[in-house]
Amino acid sequence: MSATAIEPTGTAPAETVPQSAPVPLRRNRNFNLLWGGSVASTLGLSTADIAYPLVILALTGSPLKAGLFATVQMIVMVAATLPVGSLMDRHDRRRLLLLAESARLAAACGVAVAYFLGGLAFWQLLLTAAVLGASQSFAGARTLMTRQVVAPEQVADALTREQLRQHGCELAGPPLGGALFAASRALPFVFATVSALASLLSVLFLRLPKSVSRPGDANANADADGATEATDSSDTNDDKAGGGILLGLKTIMRDPVMRATALSLCLVNMAGYPVFLSLVVRMNQHHDGSGTTGMVVGAMALGGLLGTPLVKPLHKALRPGWVLIVACLTFALTNFGMTFIAVPWADAVFLAIGGAVIPSAVVMVNVLILQAVPDENRGRTAAALDMFLVIGMPAGMLVASSALQWFSPTATLLGLSLLMTVSVVYSASQRALRAATWPDAQSA
Repeated sequence: MSATAIEPTGTAPAETVPQSAPVPLRRNRNFNLLWGGSVASTLGLSTADIAYPLVILALTGSPLKAGLFATVQMIVMVAATLPVGSLMDRHDRRRLLLLAESARLAAACGVAVAYFLGGLAFWQLLLTAAVLGASQSFAGARTLMTRQVVAPEQVADALTREQLRQHGCELAGPPLGGALFAASRALPFVFATVSALASLLSVLFLRLPKSVSRPGDANANADADGATEATDSSDTNDDKAGGGILLGLKTIMRDPVMRATALSLCLVNMAGYPVFLSLVVRMNQHHDGSGTTGMVVGAMALGGLLGTPLVKPLHKALRPGWVLIVACLTFALTNFGMTFIAVPWADAVFLAIGGAVIPSAVVMVNVLILQAVPDENRGRTAAALDMFLVIGMPAGMLVASSALQWFSPTATLLGLSLLMTVSVVYSASQRALRAATWPDAQSA
């Protein structure tokens, strides 16, 4: 990567001046703050995620109400996704993330305080689910800022480290949540409060350039001498002309590769997300301890952690579409395995196998889709992608929790496995997805 100096009139051509090497990720202050904040945020969420269905089952004894918590969370997330994506393209992403983290901190603190006072009610838990769903819509701001504070050639490495962080926290969170819940039902929420505070502080300490923290700033591209004048309402007009809030959705639907990827993942999450509730209910019926439940749910994160080193080899060996197809096939096979072998250790093994392919699939999606659009549109495109990822979850969770109310967890898992098979057939049938190639890293 190099920059060519402007050639003065009547002089010999100027030499090409190479740019300095990018700062290593381990010494990049902004990247480390973003990464550390993600650790705190994800660990707190994954610790509390196992506690919410357990505390609802303890309070009400109803699998349907336990599923309703996740359903409300997903519905709010879906509803907020596109508006939040537009906000992230037009406003300071750091400030938006501060607001989201503050709301999550207040919600977690409210649950812990209510439990200690003996007044924790189901309606408060549903309100908490709504707050969590809305705040999680802003999580993409961290990924977008990460892409901006690292060099283009470091994007894939940074995203891989994000997967290492994600699965490490998800591995530690459920067992920790189960152990804390066994000691006291309030402790997982106390831990979530502390982690939300740490995440909030990490965002507060960020010091990003204006062109990074506020991509929609009309002055972001002004030159060093201030020769470029700020525009007034042209940003808004351009935003409307470019598709406005629906720009990301249009971008994905127009491109056959992006469309096939998004729809495949929609089916995967519709069938995959309710699997955890089905396993929790089955283990609860078998009188397995909360610690065992946490260990089983955390097994997928262990697989993801072990699968992170496979990202580069798999991406070299397979085209991006085939990475996704192999992932869908793996999820379907492991779901069938959990259906017919109903013991905790087997559930853990199958979840770990499924988790091992997640990092390669997630990095593939980020590189294939987000790298293909300019930064000023990435907020809306990332939001549209997130919408596809989560839009099927409420329906899947609601149907699964209703099935668990009337049928056995094993029968529910069989239905989810059949639905997962649909994602395999669909993804494998898409010619554009099968033929897709990796984009140039310099376009990041």
